[in-house]
Amino acid sequence: MKKYLLSLICLLTSYTAHAQNIIIDADQKVEWYRDEQKIIAYGNAVATKGNNILKGNKLTAVYETVQLEDKTQKDQLQKIFSDENVWLNINGSIGTGTHFEYDLPTAIAKLTGNPAKLQNETGDITATNGITYYKKENKSIALGNVIIKNDEYTIYANKMISYFESDKQGQNSIKRVEIYADNQPIKIINKQAEVTGKRGIYLPREDKIKIYENVVINQNNDILRGNYAETDLKTGISRLLGQENKSGRVTGIFHNKKKK
Repeated sequence: MKKYLLSLICLLTSYTAHAQNIIIDADQKVEWYRDEQKIIAYGNAVATKGNNILKGNKLTAVYETVQLEDKTQKDQLQKIFSDENVWLNINGSIGTGTHFEYDLPTAIAKLTGNPAKLQNETGDITATNGITYYKKENKSIALGNVIIKNDEYTIYANKMISYFESDKQGQNSIKRVEIYADNQPIKIINKQAEVTGKRGIYLPREDKIKIYENVVINQNNDILRGNYAETDLKTGISRLLGQENKSGRVTGIFHNKKKK
């Protein structure tokens, strides 16, 4: 395995600075296809760049030769693919799935699986149609039966768009998550109640979720209906209003409960 690692490092150091810090090794073999301009690593293949790690049973790196302004040529890494038993650690977020692809020119990364899974400070996120990260826009989109789950609450949706902010060390934290429904309403379940609606906004720094349109709160079979609600994830308490920052009609159905 050592010779595979060394030969790959020698090749990678001919790339631009963007790729010089990437190290790839594998248990079985590393093959270099010069004419096709790609490298394939087999057997517990690992790519490392700083604190970011990508693993898979098979890893493919694709590069191309470009001409610089001074008329010289250099090989530049373009894409990295990882297949089967994919595991990755990107800025402290842990992802698992069956396929991972990162396009360097566009800085777009996509994780797919059955389902794709990402663990970060908000909890576990799963999506049947994949999770895509757009580095230039610093956002991610999760599609298809999306679920966020932790010890305090569970959120169900068909689409979630997360927006991030980077600190001085380059570490991302979630600023805002937009939650969308499809055929089924979005759903938030906590220890106190179940809240459904057409769309929502999750504000992790405030530990609140805002839910809009056709909102229904079900708490011990007592039903409240309105067009806007706020759920405090710390307390589990949901507050129902007619509209955000406005008055409006709210209806409720309350059931008499037998005393034991």
